Amino acid sequence: MNRILLNGWAERARLWARRHALPIFVISLTVGMTAILSFDLPGSSQINLTVGQPAPNDIFSPRSITYSSDLLTRQARDQASRAVPEVYSSLDLSLGRGQLTKARDVFAFIDTVRADSSASVERRLEYLRAIEGISISDEVGRTILEMGQAEFQSVADNIFSIIEELMRQEIRPAQLNDFQRTARRLAGLDLTAAQTAVVTELAYQFIVSNIFPDEEATAAARNAAAVAIQPVPRTVARDQRIIRAGEIVTEIDNELLGELGLLQRRTNWWHALSMALASTFFVGLIAIYWVRFQRAQFPNGRYLGVLGGLILLFVLAGKILAADDMLVYWFPIAALSLVLAVVYDMRFAILVTVLMAALIGFIRPNSLEVAVFLAAGGILSILTLKDSQRMTAFFRAGIWAAIGYIAAIVAFWLLSTVDPDPLDIALPALYAVGNGMISSALTLVGFYILGSLFGIVTILQLQDLSRLDHPLLRELLRRAPGTYHHSIMVANLAEQAAERIGANSTLVRVSAFYHDVGKMVRPPFFVENQEGIDPHATLDPYTSARIVISHVADGMTLARQFHLPFRVQAIIAEHHGTRVVRSFYRKAEEAAGGQGLTDVALFRYPGPRPGSRESAIVMLADAIDATSTAVRPNTEKAIEKLVSTIVEDDILEGQLNHSGLSLGDIEQLRASFIETLKGRFHVRVQYPGNELLLVENMPEFALPAPAASLPEPLTRAPQTVSSS
Repeated sequence: MNRILLNGWAERARLWARRHALPIFVISLTVGMTAILSFDLPGSSQINLTVGQPAPNDIFSPRSITYSSDLLTRQARDQASRAVPEVYSSLDLSLGRGQLTKARDVFAFIDTVRADSSASVERRLEYLRAIEGISISDEVGRTILEMGQAEFQSVADNIFSIIEELMRQEIRPAQLNDFQRTARRLAGLDLTAAQTAVVTELAYQFIVSNIFPDEEATAAARNAAAVAIQPVPRTVARDQRIIRAGEIVTEIDNELLGELGLLQRRTNWWHALSMALASTFFVGLIAIYWVRFQRAQFPNGRYLGVLGGLILLFVLAGKILAADDMLVYWFPIAALSLVLAVVYDMRFAILVTVLMAALIGFIRPNSLEVAVFLAAGGILSILTLKDSQRMTAFFRAGIWAAIGYIAAIVAFWLLSTVDPDPLDIALPALYAVGNGMISSALTLVGFYILGSLFGIVTILQLQDLSRLDHPLLRELLRRAPGTYHHSIMVANLAEQAAERIGANSTLVRVSAFYHDVGKMVRPPFFVENQEGIDPHATLDPYTSARIVISHVADGMTLARQFHLPFRVQAIIAEHHGTRVVRSFYRKAEEAAGGQGLTDVALFRYPGPRPGSRESAIVMLADAIDATSTAVRPNTEKAIEKLVSTIVEDDILEGQLNHSGLSLGDIEQLRASFIETLKGRFHVRVQYPGNELLLVENMPEFALPAPAASLPEPLTRAPQTVSSS
């Protein structure tokens, strides 16, 4: 009971996953890409240093790097800013005039105090001490009060002269003390010692600053000087020692280690947001393209899962390789391009290649050269891939990828140097050639893994299945030799038709080998395996039809048992579509008296109808080979009539509606079938008058007219009729 419940839940889960395959793909791939691109990989940043502390061991640069040092640039700009002198306002002579006027007012007041004979000396000294902004000691005050008028006037004139002389000069606040000391030394030589003392004490007090710093102008000048400094580059060679063991780690060292990606860093959430947006755009474009052009051809969610896994794998490889200047030339994007071109189609492969190249260029960061380099090789490998059923085609495509890589390298090399030196690109060009060869090898490895683990049809699988000594084909030959021969004929007929319209001819040929393997379960019931005895002669038409129809289900069972690719299984299931087993239906109609009471659904294959061009080609080739073998037409018109009748009947019945074949494709297929049958039946030149006779006497082989509606597939057992 528990096992039944678990199986039920598992089946419901599979159905739910199949219905929601695209949303699951979009969410999973976006989250996975964001995680890979945003966070450091385990073990990628092992150095943990502290600025100001000694380094525990020697540290060497793992790669060559040239970067703009923010720290060195900031230091250079600070130095340039500090080198700009402070900007001062212009000389203001009004300050000198004001100080001179103040001096005259002070001396006029002193002269008034001197003339006040009614006040005592102490009282007048108090008046002198009360003068605002001027400090007069008692000793100098007594000297002033005791001077004669002529002496006092000489002192005043000398001080006025000193003020006028000094205040005409630019006096900055920082220079004020120097000018005041000068004022003390400028007393006239014709003055007495007492007069000189007064001048020395009073004159300097009237000297003030007359120019001042202009903060706005100074800030503007210093900012201009800082802006003029270009970013300071720093270059470190591969394997160059960055820090010696025991040396104190500086901020410059710490910055370099960060640029090299060697430091353990905290998560930069702005960087993570940027990677999330890039991943969303990447996955969104793929999803939109898939909905419009791919979903109908690949309804199985397995193909979306494989696509997501491939993208995540290459994004991870790109993040690792893009961290190094030289390793980025080894990123095997052509392998991804070739795998997608074969498993899906060329247009889809080109889209993913361009997006992947742009993404790697973005995370490098913002490297247009890397993006063009990768896109050129990947796209050229896709466009030059021909005959993908042969392994050598992939090595040719790898060589073309290398040519694309080298072309991009040369283009950017010529653009970035004035005096080109070929030696500068010799090593990158060598890496590009190695990349192309490795990409070819990885493509074949990828096919093997995809076919083995995920059941995706690949060239390696098809080549293995095309060997006629495959166990299933050997068993078919042993048990149903007629069916085996029929399958070989169908394969030849279908392969040439597939090549005519550019379909996957290898898939068509292999699928044709196995399309009728279900007949080996009951070989005698199929005409090609009968040896004069027809077992259907003793059976009712319902039982005969059930046996014949069952070869499709039996073939699917064997296909799963031998692990045939899913696309081959799909062709086995679809190679009869929903056609009616015409001969037994007619027999049942005759037994019923021709009243039209026979249930046509009991004689109809369960389908589904062909869902791909390859499946439709096998379906048409199977019917044409079987009919032509029975009829054996020997004139050109008979062959054309046979092929046209079968093709037209399938079109009218809607058997090809979901195959993706255009009317032009169908016409090309018809022409190919006719040409192949002409060669098979050795059509000879007919004498005049015989053509019409041969056509008119050819046995009837056309399928019945299409039913008005298509009943559901066979769901109940036919009635049992006595075999006597």
